[in-house]
Amino acid sequence: MKKIILSSLALLAALAVPPARAWTYNDNDLLLVFRKSGHPNLEFDLGSVSNLLNRATGYTTNIVGWDSTLVTGEFGTDLTGVKVILLAATSKANPTPTAWLSGAEPNTTAYNVSLSAWNANLQGIISAVGSKPLYPILIPTNGANGYSIDPGGSTAYAAYDYIVTGGTLSSTKIPKLGGNAAFIVEQAIPGSLDFWQIQPTSGSPAPPDYLVGTITLATDGTLTFVAGPRAATVSGTTRDSNVSAVSFSTTVGNHYSLAFTNQLRAPVSTWPVDSQIVVGNGNVKTINHTNSGSAEFYRIIAQ
Repeated sequence: MKKIILSSLALLAALAVPPARAWTYNDNDLLLVFRKSGHPNLEFDLGSVSNLLNRATGYTTNIVGWDSTLVTGEFGTDLTGVKVILLAATSKANPTPTAWLSGAEPNTTAYNVSLSAWNANLQGIISAVGSKPLYPILIPTNGANGYSIDPGGSTAYAAYDYIVTGGTLSSTKIPKLGGNAAFIVEQAIPGSLDFWQIQPTSGSPAPPDYLVGTITLATDGTLTFVAGPRAATVSGTTRDSNVSAVSFSTTVGNHYSLAFTNQLRAPVSTWPVDSQIVVGNGNVKTINHTNSGSAEFYRIIAQ
């Protein structure tokens, strides 16, 4: 009888233990976080960030791999005002340490920090956001790659808000990843955000940051990614003798060249391209082009 009672108690204890979750996180995984004050953080692991990298300019796809019903179940069907963040990072052992962050505003200066600061802060925070839910804690989950956790609850140390603010839950620190990002990394729905690749200073000159693409967010939760830089806007042209100066807007780290023609009927793909290449820094840049003397038309190619 004693054995039967003990066996029954053991079975009840086993049933009380939450089932193991299938959440898996690896360095380079792209994390998608939804957050709103007064609500739990909802996080999804979308798999390798490489799925969005090295795409041709203009490549368009919907970002999938997350459960929209978990999001609407928490925040309601109208997601207006809900904040969204995307982030990823290589391991500390990677020979080319890199982070990827969304941004609600253009970054006009390169994000350059020492390698030690990158390891301790930026990479450390992103890795913690992805890896802490692996600890044996009770987190309500929906599916193999998502979790919901209250930043003020008993398992708060695994919540996004808690991690990025060091447990203070400071509303002024959260938008810039606890102060470790040079720009705001979250965007309210609906809206659009930039997706940046950032590398720490590891030589001279420092490696440039650059815009991987842009992401638009709809109130129905649709996330659409478009690869490549924003289109450049020509801000002015001047001409001195046979030299034309064409000025245009730029995005940090992207490359720009000038295509020209004196025959507008020619397909744009056939326009000659000036040999000069300009690297963007977030400010207006100018390309000086020597022409044949006849009237010419210009367009800026962004890569």
